[in-house]
Amino acid sequence: MTVTGSESQGLFSWFIQGGFAMIPLLICSLFTWGVIIERAWKYYQLSKIHSSFFFEVMNRLLQGEIESAKSFCDQHQVHPTAQILKVGLTRMNASDPRIRRRWAEAMERQRKLSNQDLRRYLWILGTIGAASPFIGLFGTVVGILDSFSEISKAGAGGFAVVSSGISEALIATATGIVVAVVAVVAFNTFQAKWNGWVLRIRTQTEELMEILENLSGDQKVK
Repeated sequence: MTVTGSESQGLFSWFIQGGFAMIPLLICSLFTWGVIIERAWKYYQLSKIHSSFFFEVMNRLLQGEIESAKSFCDQHQVHPTAQILKVGLTRMNASDPRIRRRWAEAMERQRKLSNQDLRRYLWILGTIGAASPFIGLFGTVVGILDSFSEISKAGAGGFAVVSSGISEALIATATGIVVAVVAVVAFNTFQAKWNGWVLRIRTQTEELMEILENLSGDQKVK
């Protein structure tokens, strides 16, 4: 489906008629779609390597191939579990025994940081979803005020006098609602995905920590 010249001019005219409130709403819309694309790509990358990475790295650990597991983590740094495991293996191989003993705590801290990273930019969607209707409403108020101003200048009422202001008010309101709906739907969708990933990463981390506990014993992993 292609947009014709007349349709393009119609969209531009519609944008202009919406008044100044359309500018912040356009910016909000661009930010919304930017976050949607970035987060969708992030979760897509994770889903591609999630199961294969975990089973492969667990197999290497069970076979005692520690250095191979660390190298495999370096190759898959996009995965949070790889970052968490790399921290644990690095701590366990530290020269200072005080650092070696706290490898489990270090993995847990990294897990929390990874969880936070998976929520990156979601606050933008929440903020836009909450603020966009009010931006549109503000445009509505300005449009109505303009309508009364036109009535005052003309010295008479009638639809022809107030139509421009009413049009601006309705367009700004409708646009604010549309932007908000997209942002809220995206926020809830990614929030649900985030909850699922947090559970999966926690489960994987606990399983890997059990393996590392058996590998560590009282000696440094080599």
